[in-house]
Amino acid sequence: MLVKEVVALAAETLGRSDLAQAVEAAEEGSDGEVKSLLRCYNLIENEVALDFFPLKTAERFVPAQGKISYASFSFAPVNILKVTDEEGTPVRFGIMPTYISVPQTAGELEVVYAYSPPVKDLGDETAFSDHISARLLAFGVASEFCITNRQFAEGAMWGRKYRDALRAAGIYRRTLSVRSRRWI
Repeated sequence: MLVKEVVALAAETLGRSDLAQAVEAAEEGSDGEVKSLLRCYNLIENEVALDFFPLKTAERFVPAQGKISYASFSFAPVNILKVTDEEGTPVRFGIMPTYISVPQTAGELEVVYAYSPPVKDLGDETAFSDHISARLLAFGVASEFCITNRQFAEGAMWGRKYRDALRAAGIYRRTLSVRSRRWI
């Protein structure tokens, strides 16, 4: 599914067929409300990836002096999940501000990590094409767009629909609460 399809669906959801047609006809790097909708899409995609449905990938690296620089990753890592050697044995690692520290061993290491999706343009493929529906993302984009345009009541309504769609998809995390302590 393309970003353009999600953004056009969000415009149609808001009852703005004129804006949906503008999205369909838009070229890369367009401006105005189309650019605002695209910015809202990127915010929602990043929110879903960081808070609800992490995007994971694995890459192989050869450490230099026991370090794997974050700059050498294909995507911006958010959470390092595991590091294994060539045989698949877990390797101890440390998280530093600009690199991962690993034991100085010879050989290639595989790093599995969650990442933040790169900023998309209208012609790009969404990060969640197989897992999350366009409708769910469109509700989030519609909510963000309304709030951006100071339509707070309508934005809150679309925000509730967005959270309900996340809950229905089974990816909405409940907020945990701890009961207050009582002194007897």
